[in-house]
Amino acid sequence: MIEQMKILRRVFQTAYLMLLAAPTLLCSGCLALAVGAAGGAAGAVYVMGKLQDELNQPVSTVHEAALAGIKDLDLPVLQDKEDKLSANLESEFADGKHVWIDLDTVADSRTKITIRVGVAGDEVRSRKILDAIKKHLSQPASSAAPFPHLVSFSVSSQP
Repeated sequence: MIEQMKILRRVFQTAYLMLLAAPTLLCSGCLALAVGAAGGAAGAVYVMGKLQDELNQPVSTVHEAALAGIKDLDLPVLQDKEDKLSANLESEFADGKHVWIDLDTVADSRTKITIRVGVAGDEVRSRKILDAIKKHLSQPASSAAPFPHLVSFSVSSQP
């Protein structure tokens, strides 16, 4: 009986400590950072105003795709710096929100991309920029159709 009381007391103490620690973790941002780090392997992570992802391409390839993605979104290139290990691009939306895109080498053919829109961040716009960049990374080098001998037809439902 005494042994069971000790175990029960220990359970209550642990639960009490966890209840005290939970607000601290939630308010400090540590939990969001831990969750973001855990989800990093699954795709892009948005933490503290920045969208980050790692791509299986060298910096130079991602840099070219970033320039093409910015062009697709009709954003001007305000700054473009590149070396063998990193690249930095800056642009701006029509409403004046500034865009920063940083590329850093993680490994030989792996690049960390960080996108920030505005001082406080804008997740929706950041993800649209990342999608535009990834679109150019998934396309083959030539823009010609892979099977030019095949003909595609479209069917219209209008009479």
